[in-house]
Amino acid sequence: MDMLRSFLALTFFFIIGSAKAQDKIFWNENRKLTWEDFQSKTQPNISKAAATTFCGISYLLNSPTRKFTSGEVKIESFFIPSKSWVHSDHKTDMVLMHEQSHFDIAELFARRFRKQIRNKTMDAKTLQTYYAEIYDAYKVYQQDYETVTNHGRIRDKQLEYSQKIDLEIELLSDFRT
Repeated sequence: MDMLRSFLALTFFFIIGSAKAQDKIFWNENRKLTWEDFQSKTQPNISKAAATTFCGISYLLNSPTRKFTSGEVKIESFFIPSKSWVHSDHKTDMVLMHEQSHFDIAELFARRFRKQIRNKTMDAKTLQTYYAEIYDAYKVYQQDYETVTNHGRIRDKQLEYSQKIDLEIELLSDFRT
């Protein structure tokens, strides 16, 4: 049992990294990102990006047993201000929409993860397998989003993709936290 808890704690902390609890913004449909949320002072010199959103999906298991149900797993999408940055001369509404959509994609895949494990009994290995599948699909979706919108530079594609993401999130409203 202690080994199981250690494994799950390590998994959770690996995903979150070194971020502190107060340095996370959890996705909320009533709270959109603002430029003040982008607090990192470190910007790669070689990056041509206008901004970077550090976001992702995490899970936390709260079960003392080897087998557990989906109700004992907390899945969240998060944004880390201290690792997210923006070039001061690129603070436009369009760039902010692009960055918000990255965060929204994290929520979309958190909901897909909740849907995938709903009403299942599983063990830690099975949960980690489900997470790996979702995370792989999440990375592909994020990359497709960047490619199709050309990092938010193609206005029509950006607007289209942001609407698509919002609709997909809404269609999974049964799987919000």
